[in-house]
Amino acid sequence: ARNLTESNDLEIPDTCPVCGGPAVLKEENGVQSLYCTNKDCQIKHIKSFDLLADRDGLNIEGLSEATLEKLIAHGYLKEYADIFHLDRYEEEIKELEGFGQKSFDRLRDNAERARHTTLPRVIYSLGIENVGLANAKLLCRAFGYDINKLRKGTLKEFSAIAGIGPVIAASIVNYFADEKKSLQLDHLLAELDIRQEQADGPKQDMDGLTFVITGSLEHFSNRKELQEIIESRGGKVAGSVSSHTAALINNDVHSQSSKNKKAHSLGVEILSEDEFLSRYEIPAE
Repeated sequence: ARNLTESNDLEIPDTCPVCGGPAVLKEENGVQSLYCTNKDCQIKHIKSFDLLADRDGLNIEGLSEATLEKLIAHGYLKEYADIFHLDRYEEEIKELEGFGQKSFDRLRDNAERARHTTLPRVIYSLGIENVGLANAKLLCRAFGYDINKLRKGTLKEFSAIAGIGPVIAASIVNYFADEKKSLQLDHLLAELDIRQEQADGPKQDMDGLTFVITGSLEHFSNRKELQEIIESRGGKVAGSVSSHTAALINNDVHSQSSKNKKAHSLGVEILSEDEFLSRYEIPAE
């Protein structure tokens, strides 16, 4: 929600400006926001597809909100699985503003690459309330990376997972109990090649430890890849150094960067990438 005026006399609409459905004001943490109550509102479809294409989701490059808006408005995307069948509307899509053969081919190829993914990414991309990538990983580990067991999980089972709790557990149960969402998930899963992971997962030797990653990496294409390894072993990655930081990972160990100075002042260990990988016996990629 945005504050469109500094005055307090802005007229609050009682209908959604996008679909015309009933709109209501809700207050969370002292902030009032306007919500559309129509589950089939077009803008909600855009947001949900945007999450699916997110870097932490299926990571489909080129599927921006602007592109999604066009594809959804023309009826080319009605549910998640449709992303993998855009060839049904190839000629029509190529005629859209900003599109052409190259743009279409690139989007189709990116969608094809996105078929190969992991279960935590899939769970995150569903947009279950309060379930980010970290919680998605917790859920998958708790249910042995078995999507069928996860979908049949009970409120008690979800609540028992450290870091989940009853509120998030209720969101998960409600999501999987929704027949329409469940059917769409079936269709999505049929399109994906989900990489199998060990049911017991990697060892949790970083449980309770928080790391900060800075600078360029040599063995990983980006910090996200290293972060995923740390999180898979129970650790966390923060953006700034604090007294709770287990180690700062920086290949330029002797630099005078602000993070290095902060680490020195707090007595936080600074490890090069190789030192970190060697200590935790992580194979260099």
